[in-house]
Amino acid sequence: MTDQQTAKPSLLRRIWKAIDEFTPPPEPRPTPSKKEFSEGRAAIGIIRSAVSNDAPEGGQMDDDLVIHIDTSDDGQPLTLLRTVGCPLPGPGAGQRLIGTQVIVRHTTVDPDYDNDILVTRWPTHVTEALTPVRYEGPGAFRARIWSILAGCFFVIGYAGVMLTPVLLCNLIFGSFTGTNMLADVFPRLHPAVAVAVSIGVIPAGMFLGCVCLTRRDRLREGMTVKRER
Repeated sequence: MTDQQTAKPSLLRRIWKAIDEFTPPPEPRPTPSKKEFSEGRAAIGIIRSAVSNDAPEGGQMDDDLVIHIDTSDDGQPLTLLRTVGCPLPGPGAGQRLIGTQVIVRHTTVDPDYDNDILVTRWPTHVTEALTPVRYEGPGAFRARIWSILAGCFFVIGYAGVMLTPVLLCNLIFGSFTGTNMLADVFPRLHPAVAVAVSIGVIPAGMFLGCVCLTRRDRLREGMTVKRER
């Protein structure tokens, strides 16, 4: 009995010691400010690789670009590895930029300062892809209207996707309890009808949105494309 009583405090002391000695992982260094970048160094970087990062929930997966910067520290040549988000959206977009040169600025020569980079000039084709375009010519106003309508129909379709699980839960729960949790929101609408409408607007919204985009694209075929500067 005495041995057990002495072993327990010893175990607790070891646990508390481990907690006291635990070192949390270091927080990532913040990205330098614009003022710090302006006072830093300008250099030429080369995009060596592209890595797909984790997409946010419900979002689109983009790429991170690994850029090599050849510089010097006290007269000794040094290659810095920096990471920056790909300006072009979509998975695999960064693969098309591998091997191209960019103009960058950085504030230190710390090889572990991964986000110490500001790209001041991308390749020409990237800049053109990011420049907003404006369509001019007969039918330009109607094309904008079709584009707005397409966005509205897509929003309706997405709303159906979001509401359907909620309405299904209300229908299933109400069938067992005899209550309608959404009676205050839809006082005169039967839960089964609400589910049917919610499911129906999903394909309807998507289909009508695609029809509007098709009409918009047909109107744009004969227009002049101008890039805004």
